[in-house]
Amino acid sequence: MRFPNPPITEAIFDITVNLPDNFHQEELLNFQEDIKESFPNIQKRMALQGGFEFNLEKPEEVNPQFFSISNQPEGYIFVSSDQERIIQAKLQGFTFSKLKPYQSWKDFYGEAYKLWQKYVEVTSPLKVVRLALRYVNQIIIPIPEEGGIELKHYIKILPEIPSDLSVALEGYFMQLVLSHTEYQPSRAIINQTIGQMVENDESKKAYPLILDIDVFQEVNLSPDDEEIKNIFEANLKCFREDIFFKSITEKTEELFR
Repeated sequence: MRFPNPPITEAIFDITVNLPDNFHQEELLNFQEDIKESFPNIQKRMALQGGFEFNLEKPEEVNPQFFSISNQPEGYIFVSSDQERIIQAKLQGFTFSKLKPYQSWKDFYGEAYKLWQKYVEVTSPLKVVRLALRYVNQIIIPIPEEGGIELKHYIKILPEIPSDLSVALEGYFMQLVLSHTEYQPSRAIINQTIGQMVENDESKKAYPLILDIDVFQEVNLSPDDEEIKNIFEANLKCFREDIFFKSITEKTEELFR
């Protein structure tokens, strides 16, 4: 189902891999050769690493010099000229993000998979170990002039408060980890929160509700295995859509039209 005004603020295609031991991070720069015109902006991607040492004979003695924190380069980030598409080419894998406006699954997935194949050409992964789709949705819920909103009119997944507890819900953050017999062995992590009051497109007060759906599957596949496409198209995509559409109400769908 397509909406004229979809709530998707970011769609993410992510594949985790194991690369050959002799592959060097600088070789990831070759990824940009064929995409310079579309993705002219580049920056290093750093990973924060920390560690500490202690004396087993005197574990009670802690010396600051035994602690270490360092930034280690792990890849590159390529950003499109319109700032709407972002590629992360990493030693751990490949990530493609599409920011607003989101057009369609066909456009998003088609570009993501083509870029993934380019990553494979450059890096020659030994195997693929994880596939993931993540969609971050922002649902702007209008506040009636008389004030107050019933979230259950917009979202079906909510924190439950005992009826005999006389309190007002002013904010929340909730995380769920889900599985479904139809989509096993895939799992989903749902993060949901409601933000500070804002003004919507009609300059009326509203609350932004974030519905972040991350579906993934642990795998052990070669990078050219057709099963990768099958999992994305017939499993992860469907699982994500199933969660989203069964989590919102018809009243919410009207906000996207």
